[in-house]
Amino acid sequence: FFDQPPTFEPMAKDYGTEFFAICMALGIVALTGAYYLLNSTKWKKREPFLNKTRQKIRLAERLQISHDTVQFRFALPHEDQMLGLPVGNHFKLFCPNPSGVEEGKWNGRPDPEAGSTEIERKYTPVSGHLTPGEVSLIIKVYKGGQVENFQDGGKMSQYMDILKVGDHMDISGPWGLITYKGKGVFGYGSKTFTKKHVGMMAGGTGLTPMLAIIQAVLSDPSDKTKLSLIYANQTADDILCREELEKLQADHPDQFKLWYTVDRPVDGWEYDSGFITKEMIQKRLPGPGPDTIILMCGPPPMVKYACKANLAQLGYPSIPEAQLSF
Repeated sequence: FFDQPPTFEPMAKDYGTEFFAICMALGIVALTGAYYLLNSTKWKKREPFLNKTRQKIRLAERLQISHDTVQFRFALPHEDQMLGLPVGNHFKLFCPNPSGVEEGKWNGRPDPEAGSTEIERKYTPVSGHLTPGEVSLIIKVYKGGQVENFQDGGKMSQYMDILKVGDHMDISGPWGLITYKGKGVFGYGSKTFTKKHVGMMAGGTGLTPMLAIIQAVLSDPSDKTKLSLIYANQTADDILCREELEKLQADHPDQFKLWYTVDRPVDGWEYDSGFITKEMIQKRLPGPGPDTIILMCGPPPMVKYACKANLAQLGYPSIPEAQLSF
């Protein structure tokens, strides 16, 4: 029927060109989508929130733990954002400076902050350093007039006690000389040292930097650092995070030792009572040595007389490599 066999070359060329064009178009669309996906705020890694400048955080929730203790959960600007607080560091919160019952005094003593328009206080959160989008604090509220010689109460705690969900506070950080870097490594200013045994003495809300280190150590299976804590309070009801502490001890019995002492024990109390003593330290904390460091945080009189004085009597060197106070 044909003088010459039909040729399909032009048609083949058209199909090839069209197929190549479609592939190119699909490739461009895919690359464009990938570019925007990788550079979108959802997928792009955010910078940590704390950057040493003064910023605002919003109160998302408050939980009344006891008659005078409140947990405050503050939201960061983005739910996938990390706080950026190195373990062992703290941040500062700011609030207006109230006036005392007596002008120029606070709780009956000369007020060093008199005349200032605002005050600042240092805090370590109880939320872990790897918790995104939020930061939680536990605060003991010291109300004025409820304790003898404490007619004004606590400045910051009373301000925070009136905060409502949705209110904001100013915050800055991270601050602090002490940093736990993991696997027994501590930083103190420009110094770095490694320890196998960490003894801790805390009083009241001084627990929080200790808890941050305990959480960091016990959440890392490769960190074999041994931890011992003596935690002092007025009563058993004042013990903060007791359920969490005892669960951590139960889950890590060979790595974390926990002991309490309270000023006013109830019948059946199984732990110590009174101030931290030399005998308590000797029995409950690791002894002095190159692999041991003792950490302290609490009211200044406790740290000075119950902790440092007893450590000196027991032969612990009074150098940063052997003992640190927050």
